[in-house]
Amino acid sequence: MVKLAFWDTVNGAYRFIASHPLMVLRTGWLYLVLNAVDVALRRAESLTPSLRAVAFAIAILLIGASVAWHVALLRAILLDEHSWTAALQFRRRHWRMLGVGLLLFLMLLPIAAVIALIGFLAFHFGGPVGIAIFSLFAAAAIVALIVVACRLYLLGPAIATDDPAKAIRAAWRRGRGNSWRLFFGDLLMIVPAVIVAGLIGGAGGLLVFVATHGDLSFNDWIAQLSFGSRLALGAAQGVIQLVVSAFSVTFYAFAYRQLAANWNAPPALAALQIDT
Repeated sequence: MVKLAFWDTVNGAYRFIASHPLMVLRTGWLYLVLNAVDVALRRAESLTPSLRAVAFAIAILLIGASVAWHVALLRAILLDEHSWTAALQFRRRHWRMLGVGLLLFLMLLPIAAVIALIGFLAFHFGGPVGIAIFSLFAAAAIVALIVVACRLYLLGPAIATDDPAKAIRAAWRRGRGNSWRLFFGDLLMIVPAVIVAGLIGGAGGLLVFVATHGDLSFNDWIAQLSFGSRLALGAAQGVIQLVVSAFSVTFYAFAYRQLAANWNAPPALAALQIDT
């Protein structure tokens, strides 16, 4: 079992983003365009049925564009692959990445439903003892979900770099014993970036809104903007989303590379990886 070099990985991820900011945007240019159009359409005062259909189609394409950006950024980091056309690709590796995301979502739904049902029964029929038992069960479920989710996220770099299926299985095994390191590393990536983005983007936008159109609601203010202004707003929102997400993606890419370089497969698994 290899332990992740936690602080080296965190520091490496921060340094990489700081020195390659344009890479984040270049690999996600399609997402930025689609997000700008999506905001410009959905935030309009009124839409015709045809424009509603277009807005719905763009929302679906945004999911694919986000997956394409995720894969393109991972390949740029791990394989030094740089191509403007990467944002337009959707190959087998992209479908597999989408499958991992869907698996996470499907895992979350039944767990959330069970926790909600047990919580309802505990609070209405169980009394203090039932509430205590529910709290312990919910805590255990959350811990289990975090462990599984962090190890599944570690599969992303293996999938993006077209590692064979057995190597992807090895990526899952390399996460053993590192779930909490991956979790806290992810927090150190996301939380500071979200705070900075909120202070710069959210607070700045709110001040402009209050100073210029304090008599309107925020949604009404956006709706009365011109199409071009809403496009610019959507592009700015997309930039913030990509930059914040890039910290997490980069952290997992660095974690994958570090664990792969220092991990020796168990004999039974190594025998299965002759083709890797």
